[in-house]
Amino acid sequence: MRNRIQQWMLRKDAVWLQAVKYVGCGGIAVAVDQLLFYGLALRALPALRASDPVVGFLSGMGWEAVVPDEAMLERNYWLIKVACFVVANAVVYLLNRQFVFEAGRHRSGLEVALFFGASLLQFGWIGLGGVLITQWAWEVTYANLVMMMMGAFTNFVLRKFLVFKR
Repeated sequence: MRNRIQQWMLRKDAVWLQAVKYVGCGGIAVAVDQLLFYGLALRALPALRASDPVVGFLSGMGWEAVVPDEAMLERNYWLIKVACFVVANAVVYLLNRQFVFEAGRHRSGLEVALFFGASLLQFGWIGLGGVLITQWAWEVTYANLVMMMMGAFTNFVLRKFLVFKR
């Protein structure tokens, strides 16, 4: 049974299977991203309003978030998202290369550069999140979720057809 699971995890020949594993690997990267985001946003680089649902949830559990003014919130949001971008993309690159896509279309250095380069489009979605937060007064948590969903689809398409062999 274990051997069959290993074989399934390492298969890279079917698009539907790649999509399923991509979602799983992406889920791990999202978990890393969100742990880092909220770990920093609650205290180290405050980036959540008092009305944010995560702040409300944690307050109910006895945690206190540091609530910044709007200018600090916007600056810290961007600083945190840059850190999350680097860490989460490193995690998902390693997972995608191992379990989802076949490497070999490009040399390793170029592959990494293309992977991160294609992921830079994520900053367009992060920018949209910034607009939702600052211009439309969305809570950071909701803007963050919208940004992640938009980025997931964009990243799959670019990584599948631009970065990896198949």
